[in-house]
Amino acid sequence: MFIKESALQSHHEKQAAIYSCKVLLNCYLRECCENQRKLLKVNRQDHTFSLHFQASHETIIGKFTFYSPNGEHEYAYFSLQNGQALSFTFLASLIVQEYLQHNKAITHDHVQDFIVRVENSYRNMAVFLKHATSNFINDYLSSEQSLIYGHPFHPYPKNTVGFTSREVATYCPELRTSFPLCYIAVRYDIFQETWVTESAAHEFLQKFEYDVRQQLEFDDDNYRILPMHPWQYAYVQTLEAVQEYERQQKIRFLGSSGPICYPTSSVRTVYIPQFKCNLKLSLSIQITNMLRINSQEQMTRTLDAAHYLSAHDCFIEEQSTKVLYETGVCTCRFEEEALTALFTMAYRPMVLDEKSTYVVASLVEAPIQGKPCRLYEWLKGQNVEQWFRQYITISLLPIVRLADKKGIHFEAHLQNTLITLREGKPHIFWIRDLEGVSIEQEKVYTQRQAQGPLFYEKKQAWSRTKYYFMVNHLGSFIHALARDFQLSEAHFWQIVREMLLEEWEQTQNELVAHLLTTSVFYAKKNLYSCLIGKSETPEYVAVKNAMYKGNEMYEIDDSFHASK
Repeated sequence: MFIKESALQSHHEKQAAIYSCKVLLNCYLRECCENQRKLLKVNRQDHTFSLHFQASHETIIGKFTFYSPNGEHEYAYFSLQNGQALSFTFLASLIVQEYLQHNKAITHDHVQDFIVRVENSYRNMAVFLKHATSNFINDYLSSEQSLIYGHPFHPYPKNTVGFTSREVATYCPELRTSFPLCYIAVRYDIFQETWVTESAAHEFLQKFEYDVRQQLEFDDDNYRILPMHPWQYAYVQTLEAVQEYERQQKIRFLGSSGPICYPTSSVRTVYIPQFKCNLKLSLSIQITNMLRINSQEQMTRTLDAAHYLSAHDCFIEEQSTKVLYETGVCTCRFEEEALTALFTMAYRPMVLDEKSTYVVASLVEAPIQGKPCRLYEWLKGQNVEQWFRQYITISLLPIVRLADKKGIHFEAHLQNTLITLREGKPHIFWIRDLEGVSIEQEKVYTQRQAQGPLFYEKKQAWSRTKYYFMVNHLGSFIHALARDFQLSEAHFWQIVREMLLEEWEQTQNELVAHLLTTSVFYAKKNLYSCLIGKSETPEYVAVKNAMYKGNEMYEIDDSFHASK
């Protein structure tokens, strides 16, 4: 179905291809091979393996350098059984054929889109690696712009279909880019803003309205100023409906100005050091597997969450755990909701110490494959177990306490969390992006108050914490520490288990009891969801809970580390 690419010439292209194979392989093993052990055969003595693809009658062979119970395996090599090199495009084709054999809903267009995005992710990664000679991290901003590889369980973690190669060079954070924003004037009758507090609205006016008006020499008081991403600014001007609004002078395009901003790890959200804030901007580009548009539902969720968390004194009892709140949303109130979403932005003040705060995902990513993660370099002279206990003390424990007392849950995955260090040790744990907040209906005082997109049944709310923090966040965090300190993942999971047991003994926290006694957690099937185009409604696959006492069955994990 697909041809194997020719020999790669440059080192960065080779590294990007190897990593693309690695994430495809790990996604496939997690999603498809857990219940089909006969397809994956592992030699526990030398850690070699073979993986058979039934649809194509092909077999891949390789060797683990680190076998991960969480599924985040590291490889010494992999190839076809006949000794030929394994290309990422050929591996993608093998995986696609397996899915086609069992799922008739996958169309030719699905397959073509999938391959295009896998290749786009590879090309971007190769470019990022070419320019990431040092890729140091020394503050918040540099950590935002250092995620070269991205999500370890995504088939195309660096996909930006819609960007040209020049636009990748201009707008992608991995290349340490920066640019001024663009601005439009929106007539008062169609300008819409919602703020959590009046002071937040005034703060935004001071930072954007007054300064930008002066720089653009725009003094028409019939209009408000709305910032936009430069790519989006150019894109919306090509739309006929927007052109009509411009002819009616409901909106006016003012050009670029104002302070320099820096794209963050999410690409569409920018950081403005001069104003110490993030702007979550709409960007009609597919970043990984979704267009990054601020829909009305998403923004309603965000501000509802901000109001609810503020009203319920979120983390008030936790000195070292904090939330970065979105405090307002601005947009154009067009007749078409889909058009409105193209202009919508959210404002988030960044009230943290920028010099000693870092995106957690950037710390556990290895800047060079085969080398240790950045966090390892900082921890080499410290007691890693003690450091890890402090990290759990200010991250997981406050999260489960808040869930038990007030029913509040977060999408606290690695990219949505930050850590402030003091003297090299965990000091403050930050959670951002309130769009992902969910509230247990059972914890709300009245049924009438528990209406709206924020509220979930307890089981659903718990499942979000289990996936986003236990599987996505803690699973990869522990993997990085275990791999680089040459310990088993079980070693760190045992520490988590002990700390949760202590918490349960003191509080009888219901969620803690569940985390300790459920045999499995559930992870998103990102590979399948991307292939069939179901990113908004993903399916899930069971991942064994390493803390569950019936799960001492990771013989490969134990024997692997015992033999090293």
